[in-house]
Amino acid sequence: MKSSKIVLTMIAFIVALQCANAQKVADIIKSYVEDYRQDRYASEAMQFGIEVPKHGAWTVNVTGKKVGTNWEVLLKEGLPKTPTFVYKIEYPTLVGIHKGKINALTAQGKAFAGDYTPMSIYQMKGYKPTMVEYAKINPFSFHFWTRGYPEIIPFGESTTRRAHGSNFTVFYYEKGLRTAWYRVLPKERVRDNPREQAAPFPMLIVAIKGTTKGIVGGKNVSLEKGQTIFIPPNVAHKWWNDTKEPTEAILIMFGKGA
Repeated sequence: MKSSKIVLTMIAFIVALQCANAQKVADIIKSYVEDYRQDRYASEAMQFGIEVPKHGAWTVNVTGKKVGTNWEVLLKEGLPKTPTFVYKIEYPTLVGIHKGKINALTAQGKAFAGDYTPMSIYQMKGYKPTMVEYAKINPFSFHFWTRGYPEIIPFGESTTRRAHGSNFTVFYYEKGLRTAWYRVLPKERVRDNPREQAAPFPMLIVAIKGTTKGIVGGKNVSLEKGQTIFIPPNVAHKWWNDTKEPTEAILIMFGKGA
């Protein structure tokens, strides 16, 4: 009898905890909706879903209508009835974004299409976006999931994820532009996999700390703080840090295909 009471108490505690977490998730999402009502980018209509596994799902409808000094952004429980795209976010990642420990684009960043990410975007059955509509999702993700104005993105060792062999923080993505910050620890190798050594668009690597060695188009290079290297489209390149201190660089990818 005593053990049964203990089990029931534990079940009640778990249920209460799940309910509390579900409410916390709803409050976090609501806070982003309220913030986006003040965002100039809310002038463009957009409907999408948010799914947090085991915690619920919501529909956000950015109508593009002005309401007073703000914009109309509606929130309701459940996934959209009309097929669209959905953010699927793990609970700890949502909390991390909420607390400024990681930004949404970094949470989605990966080296290859099949890589795991704690935040991803999937298309509902029947949703077939045009190339123009698809290209709007990354900049929209930045603006919706970044609070305040002007929008400030923290970056540093504690705000990163790993891809291409080192830690990174994404700054901003839109069609024709991708920007990120990389931190390469001693003995780490970046883009060592031949599959990721060449990109179909040009890029600039701006060294801001330390010295990183590499091979670009078959030539050995040494990139030091205060230097920038231009890498043309489809040119293979890889990097490594053989010093005793972390090196840092800002990556700017641009042009057709970026």
